[in-house]
Amino acid sequence: MTTQRKPLGFGTLSLLVLTMGLAFNFPWGKANFIISHYLLNLINIPIYSNGTQGLHIPFVVAALFWIPAFLIAKKYRAHFGTSVSYNVAGFMLLLCIIGPVIPVIDWMVNG
Repeated sequence: MTTQRKPLGFGTLSLLVLTMGLAFNFPWGKANFIISHYLLNLINIPIYSNGTQGLHIPFVVAALFWIPAFLIAKKYRAHFGTSVSYNVAGFMLLLCIIGPVIPVIDWMVNG
């Protein structure tokens, strides 16, 4: 009995786009070089919304990678790697939505 593998196709690119979004915030090398921090500093945008704390803006900017990865994986579900890309990108987008809301709820409850 042979199992048929999912074909490579356009949906497989969602894995590449997802990986680019994760690599965008990954600390590279011993110097902990982070691409998103470098790019945001280059155009004079702060890393955090409130000095050294608050909303981590590079994490939200990475959603520009995760949204297309999620949509491509959703459209081409029959291609190789799309189920992983769909689930991981969906989870990361959920974190982008819920993450900023939690401190606001805490502020509303505790003043």
